[in-house]
Amino acid sequence: MLDSNNTSKMDNSQAPTLQPMELGGILDNALSLYRNSFRCFLAVISIYVVWIGLQEAVVVWLLERSNAPNLDTLISDVDDLLDNLVYMFCIGVSAIASSAVYLGRRLTFRGALQQFRSLFRVYLGGSLLFLIPYAILMVDSIEMSTLRALLNLLSLPFFCAFYISWVFYGPVILLEEFTVMEAFGRSRTLVRGTWMRVCRIIFAILLLEIGVYYILGNSLGVLFALLGIVQEGSLIETIRDMLSLKYEGIRPTSLDSLIMYIVYLGAEAFALPIYAIGMTLFYYDLRIRKEGFDIEMRVRNS
Repeated sequence: MLDSNNTSKMDNSQAPTLQPMELGGILDNALSLYRNSFRCFLAVISIYVVWIGLQEAVVVWLLERSNAPNLDTLISDVDDLLDNLVYMFCIGVSAIASSAVYLGRRLTFRGALQQFRSLFRVYLGGSLLFLIPYAILMVDSIEMSTLRALLNLLSLPFFCAFYISWVFYGPVILLEEFTVMEAFGRSRTLVRGTWMRVCRIIFAILLLEIGVYYILGNSLGVLFALLGIVQEGSLIETIRDMLSLKYEGIRPTSLDSLIMYIVYLGAEAFALPIYAIGMTLFYYDLRIRKEGFDIEMRVRNS
């Protein structure tokens, strides 16, 4: 973990060269940067685990004391929104760290937090605006399954277009210090003319993050079942439950469910920086291709 009082130096020989990258290069450089600078992201991982863990403990406590189904649904909806906000906040800090490491700059955890804190209000506003369509589609209070299915179907094209067009709002706010509306416009400018390529690469980055999450979570789950730490049913039943995603979003209401919750929360936190690093590298790739950012940096450094 980065110490808040010490400077973490970056070995420039490990920094990716500022040049356009294809899909394979972005994914490979993202994993290499994460591996070589893992200590830079350990603090973010730790914060995410503690924050979400404490939030989940409060939610379980509230649900146990609630007798109204409508209140349970409201608690779950608020919990989902807070989960997404915490996730995006950690993505933001990781993006700042990724940018510093990629550009070969000195980095401290305190410095990354200070930069994020100075732009917190703008980033919060952008995150809330970005999450509105997702929150509407996924809200649990829509009880009519047919209505929800129809709403999802009709909104899917708009949601995809909106998501891809605005996906770089975070790096733009945090690395270029744009306002909320300027950031969304700037993101559309970066995406314009390369929508399908952006869609393909973002999808690949998400698949990589999800793949690492499930491989790590399921592997640890099987290991704990083999060791007898998780004793909820037989080993075969435990593996079947993991493959059927039974433990996805599980509430820690028993010892076994608590263990599995911690396993998957840790796996999710470990995979989180992969998305932030990949998106940051892709953001710079678009700037290099469209604006000659690599030339600008060479001139600036000289």
